[in-house]
Amino acid sequence: MKKTLLAVAISSLALSSGVSVQAQSFDDLVKESSVDLNFRYRVESVDVDDATDKDTALANTLKSRITFKSAEVGGVSLLVEGDSVLHVTEDFNSTENDETDYDVVKDPETAQINQAYVQYKGFDTTVKVGNQAINLDNQRHVGSVAFRQDEATFDAVTVVNQSVENLTVVAGFADNVNTITNSNLELDIIILNAKYAFSPELAATTFFYGAEGTDGETLNTVGFRAVGDVNGIKYEAEVASQNESEADTDALYYNFSAATKVASVTAKLGLEVFGSDGGDAAFATPLGTNHKFFGWSDAYLNGNDANGLQDINFSAVTKVSGVKLVAQLHKFDSVEGSDDLGTEIGIMAAKKFGDYGASIKLAQFSEGDEGPSAVDATKLWVTGTAKF
Repeated sequence: MKKTLLAVAISSLALSSGVSVQAQSFDDLVKESSVDLNFRYRVESVDVDDATDKDTALANTLKSRITFKSAEVGGVSLLVEGDSVLHVTEDFNSTENDETDYDVVKDPETAQINQAYVQYKGFDTTVKVGNQAINLDNQRHVGSVAFRQDEATFDAVTVVNQSVENLTVVAGFADNVNTITNSNLELDIIILNAKYAFSPELAATTFFYGAEGTDGETLNTVGFRAVGDVNGIKYEAEVASQNESEADTDALYYNFSAATKVASVTAKLGLEVFGSDGGDAAFATPLGTNHKFFGWSDAYLNGNDANGLQDINFSAVTKVSGVKLVAQLHKFDSVEGSDDLGTEIGIMAAKKFGDYGASIKLAQFSEGDEGPSAVDATKLWVTGTAKF
């Protein structure tokens, strides 16, 4: 699919160029095009206290990215982006390097095209055809997992229309997900997302995301979310329902949060629930940026199996001398049985220096006292970035 979409995209660009090339000189096209270089060096330590007693992982990885954006010709442009992930050390299990004596850090070594698509802009509409990152709303249901060194992308056609004032409609179809572990997940995916901004203080979104596997099994999600601000209190409310066809199960999703600023600190309290259908199946977000949620340790990256997961969370964010400081606390319980599934503490400090950046992030998960809880785990990330 990727090659087919890219071929169609290049053909479209060539056709448009033939129509409009007289209006723009070659020099103008070159000047209006751009090439960006980005580098991200990361040290990641993972220590999981499970029965396998694996060695603590210490991954040193370098992500290099070059992005070419062409000038627009008749509203048509081309983006090609290449990524390389280099293992500076091999003291970790990347899931592909056969270092199975170590704990897992999901950053396989790779060199590949990350994105390659043709884009058309016109008539209040943007169309993208090709391999692309897709990030919708808060990325809970559809996202590219940009935190990992190998970003997830979709072989897709997407259309974004803003013809109606304050309304943004996104529609898309994809047939492959290029995952963060350098693999391909063949799914027929339908994306429908409509967001209406009633005012600067209130926006509402309704969505449908459908995914069908090669065996015909489907996972369909429909939901509604609203974000707003009432007297300085920012809130987020979301409810979704999901049907899984093979077992014919239905599960609900809830996410409610409120945040306010006290002095220089923004404090946020939230409740997020992956519901369960009587312990037979739980809500899932296989296309989402899951590392952002349920704690940075990824102890419950994909929820808690069929019993569902409830996360009561609190965070505080501030800046001191230009350094962003974040603290998080998560309390996990199962939906079925209300078992204590553990707690997590996370802290982060990050600083930008123009086109450079540095951050340090720590997550400490402590297992629960009841039920099939995840085990104790400590994860540490030290990251440096540069853009040219």
